[in-house]
Amino acid sequence: MCINFIGSIVGTLLRGSVPRNIKEQMPLILGLISMSLGIVMILKIKQTPIVVLATVLGSAIGIGMHLEDHIKSGLFKLLRGRRDEHNFSTEAIDKQQEQIKNNDRLEQLIALLVLFSVSGMGIFGALNEGITHNPDMLVSKGMLDFVSALIFATLLGMLVAIAVIPQAIVLFGLFYSAALIMPLMTANMIGNLSAAGGILMLATGLRLSNIKTFPIADMVPILIIVMPLTWLLLPVFG
Repeated sequence: MCINFIGSIVGTLLRGSVPRNIKEQMPLILGLISMSLGIVMILKIKQTPIVVLATVLGSAIGIGMHLEDHIKSGLFKLLRGRRDEHNFSTEAIDKQQEQIKNNDRLEQLIALLVLFSVSGMGIFGALNEGITHNPDMLVSKGMLDFVSALIFATLLGMLVAIAVIPQAIVLFGLFYSAALIMPLMTANMIGNLSAAGGILMLATGLRLSNIKTFPIADMVPILIIVMPLTWLLLPVFG
């Protein structure tokens, strides 16, 4: 988490000196890395039908709850400050909703929030280090996060540091609860969770690369329901 914050500071300080072509092209490279890692994690899948079901149901839950819309609204308020907060005319509300929908900075921030906080690497890295004290996966993720924070801070400034907050909550929570969670996880649960995290990383990479804007924040519930589904459907799929 600290390395992301440091990357945000360094990127903000270098904001005016980083060449424009690097600012424009590096997010594509970071998106490619995310997609590649996502594919590697998807290959660990144990029960394809369960992961497919979790992806469909989890995405439907997130879309139904408008998770991404709520996140966008909160981030938009941070971006625009407190200006016009007392203007509640229909025209002003419609204009604000359109700004939220078409704000590229929001799209990048949401992608970073998901990449930093609930990527497959982060989840497994925190659980693995909590049990085995092997930090290899978290170190690899830290390198990716640092570069991502630095590059996007040259575009978005210290707003990138916002991602440190949910990341700290998720990863510290997983790290300290690893001793309780890991003994309950079967090989099928771990493989299916890996695949679900890989799907999310693949979608995040496509979004970072501006190839396709998947509703990745709405897809986060996939990670929550994939393990319970694996357990519930054990009699069916073994």
